Amino acid sequence: MMLHVILTVIVPLFAGFAVRYYFRQSVEKVLAVFPAISVTFIIFICSLVIALNRERLAQVTVPILITVVILNIYGMLAGYEVGAIFRMDIPKRRTLAIEIGMQNAGLGTILALKHFNERTAIPAAIFVFICIITASIMAEVWQKKEMAPAG
Repeated sequence: MMLHVILTVIVPLFAGFAVRYYFRQSVEKVLAVFPAISVTFIIFICSLVIALNRERLAQVTVPILITVVILNIYGMLAGYEVGAIFRMDIPKRRTLAIEIGMQNAGLGTILALKHFNERTAIPAAIFVFICIITASIMAEVWQKKEMAPAG
C-alpha cells in the first residue's frame, strides 16, 4: 500500500513540481482548470463506489454518517486553528480548513478499492461527498460574510 501511495501521490507531486518549474509560462495559462479537473475525477471515483455498492447503501448506519461528519468538521476546525496559531491571514486559514477537512478522502477511496474491496470504500466515498458539501457550505458562508456590510 505504501508503494501505491508513493506512485499515486508522491511521484506525480514531484513530477508536477518539475513541470511547473521548467514550463512555468505554459503551465500558468492552464493552471486554473486543474482544481475543477481534480474534483471531477474524485466525484467520478466516488460515484463508481456508490454505484458498485448500491445494494449495500441501505446498510450504511447513522453512526457511520455521524462519524464522517464529525471527522470533517473537526478537520476543518483544526485546519483553521492551526492557521491562526501560525498567524496566517484569513484566506489562508480558510483554505487550510477546507484542505485539512478533506483529508485526502479521494485517496482513501482509491486505496480501499485497490487493496481491499468496494465495500470497504463506502465510508471513504461517503466522506468525499460530505467534504464537498461542507466545503461548499463554508465557502458560501465565508463569501457572504465578506460581502456583508461592516456594522
